[in-house]
Amino acid sequence: MPHFFKPLQALNAIILAICIGSTASGDNGILWFTIIVSLIISAAATVIFALRIQDELMESISNGSVAWNVVELVYSFILAVLCVISVWLSFSFANRSLYGTSAGYIASGLFFIVQTIFYVVPCTVIYREVQASSEAERQNIVIEPAHPFRSNAYQDL
Repeated sequence: MPHFFKPLQALNAIILAICIGSTASGDNGILWFTIIVSLIISAAATVIFALRIQDELMESISNGSVAWNVVELVYSFILAVLCVISVWLSFSFANRSLYGTSAGYIASGLFFIVQTIFYVVPCTVIYREVQASSEAERQNIVIEPAHPFRSNAYQDL
């Protein structure tokens, strides 16, 4: 399910670029930063997932020590935080826009809310999957009690 959101994240980033571009203001650099990073990461993740090379890529980069889900969890969380900050900034810029129209900032604030949802939902799903798999691994560990007539009293972890 988290992979369903990747193309939607990229599409929403394009819509956000149009909204911010319509404001013609020079003081919205953090908004542009968030949009460009979101577009690049979401488009790259979409291509990597569409080509089904995420496992091979992570194997070559980290020798299998980091799973693709962990990378996706981290970038989703970071971009969700950036999008929340951008929601606040967009509505602040709309409130401060005295001489121009604030419609671009209001629209970008609303689309940043949608973008935040597009990053929070996969982050939550992946976090639950990681938690469930770690719980399953912990339940599979068998530790035997000490037995006085046995040479190997405990399981070696």
